[in-house]
Formats: sequence, structure tokens, C-alpha cells
Amino acid sequence: MSIDTDSTRWRVLALLGFAELLGMSLWFSASAVTPQLRAIWGLTTTEAGWLTTIVQLGFVCGTAAAAVLNLADIIPAGRLFSVCALFAAGANAAILAAPGYGPALVMRFLTGFFLAGVYPPAMKMTATWFRSQRGLAIGVIVGALTVGKAIPYLVRAIPHVGIRPVVLSASVGAVVAALLVAVGYRDGPFPFISRPFSWTQVRDVVRVREWRLATASYLGHMFELYAFWTWIPAFLGASVAVASGGFRASRMISLLAFTTIAIGGFGSVWGGLFADKRGRERLVSISLFMSGSCCLLSSVFLGGAT
Repeated sequence: MSIDTDSTRWRVLALLGFAELLGMSLWFSASAVTPQLRAIWGLTTTEAGWLTTIVQLGFVCGTAAAAVLNLADIIPAGRLFSVCALFAAGANAAILAAPGYGPALVMRFLTGFFLAGVYPPAMKMTATWFRSQRGLAIGVIVGALTVGKAIPYLVRAIPHVGIRPVVLSASVGAVVAALLVAVGYRDGPFPFISRPFSWTQVRDVVRVREWRLATASYLGHMFELYAFWTWIPAFLGASVAVASGGFRASRMISLLAFTTIAIGGFGSVWGGLFADKRGRERLVSISLFMSGSCCLLSSVFLGGAT
């Protein structure tokens, strides 16, 4: 049997997808209970917003540090994933013991910082198993990430569930993800050649037109995506309040937030299939146009049927 059609790769993809889903549930674990944290610590709207924003900042810093230190080539990807998932789980759980807003911000920053060792290594690990149908495989991982980030809102939607179950379920999930990868993963037949970090490659991103365009579109997409994901619970809450004359059903809003974010998982898998068959450039153009249009149109439906 050709290694490019070995059924083992699908089992590995399932393992990595499930681990990614569990690990990335840490991202919005505090965001899902922000109204409760605001009440406990007396936070302003801006301060509450930073509980989510600082996770993104931590992720960016963690990714930059991993690139400069060349961790992806120094440390086996599976080991890097497991270690970072464990540290991220610990930082996330520590928010429950935080004496106030300042320490909680530090813990959220560290959560994002260590998640930089969860998502990118999973992409690399997946690619070592797929040469054909790589678009589909990467789409599955991105879809798992998307659904995983929505999970805290699903937990929050369960009746009588408070702050601790939401936060701790995400941390437990990340620990399970670390164990799954540590025990069940091995590199595939298409390993990447180890290369030292080079500032020349950074210069090439600016100098080469194709890299500039790809980077600019990615940055624009990330700005839109994470702004929307962060904003959507507040938007849904305001929309429900307008439609119901001021009444807010917090459980329903959490469930709607989960659905709105998690639906992107199906889009990611579809995108992977489309990329393999029709080309990545076409997929990116269609997806960016549709996603941006939906964001623009969403304001029109404030207070409409949910």
C-alpha cells in the first residue's frame, strides 16, 4: 500500500482533530463567563474586553517567540504540543484562584502564549501525514480549532453551570489533549526539513509581492474573524434584548454564540475539500468575500429573529 493512501493517516487525523478541539477550548473559557467575572470584580466594559483581547496578544507573542527560538525544529512537534497544552491548561485554571483583575489578565496572557504551541504544531503534525488531500486534512484541524473555541459557550448554556465548570472543563480538556498526543501520536512519512530561523525570510515576506498579498489577506481575515468571534455574544445579547423588550436569556445567548462560532467548523472542512479540487487561491477569494459580507450585513439584523 502506498504511504500516501495508508489508512493510518486518517486515524492520526482523527486523534489530532480531537486533541485540537479539546486544547483550543481554552481560548474563550473566560470570555464565556465574562458577565459573571465583571460582577465579581466590578469591571468596566473595557476591562472585560481585555480578558479576551489579551489571549490574542499572548498568542501572537508566543508564536513570535517560538519562531525566533526555532522551537518547531528543536523540539518534536508532538512533545511541544503536549507540554504547551499542559501549561495552557494550568494558566487557564489559575484564573479561578486569581485574587483580582490584574493577576487574571496575566493568566489569560499566558494561556494565549502557550496556545501558540498547540495550534501551529498540530498543523505541522498533520502535514507530515498528508501529501495528497492535504487541504482536507488542514481543513479538519482548522474546523476542530473553530468548534473547540466555541465549546465554553456550549458548557455555559447548560442549566445551573457557573464559572468553575466552564473554566475547569476547558482545562481538563486541554490535559486530555496533551495525553492523547503524547501517547498516541507519531510523525508521518513526510517530515519537514529542519531549518534555522533566518531574518532573510522575514525580509522576503516584505519584498516578494506574493508573500505581501498573502500576509495582508491573512492579517485582514484574522482581524475580522477574532473581532467577530469576540463581539458576537455581545451582539446576540443586544439583539435578543431588542427583540424581547429588554429581556436577556443568558443561556440561550450562550447557545447561540456556540452555534454561530462552531458552524465555521463545517465551513473549514468544506474549504479543505474545495481547495484540493478547485485551488487554494479561489477558495481564499470566495471565503474572504462571503465572510466579510456576512459581517457587514449582520448589523442589519439586530433585533431580528434569532
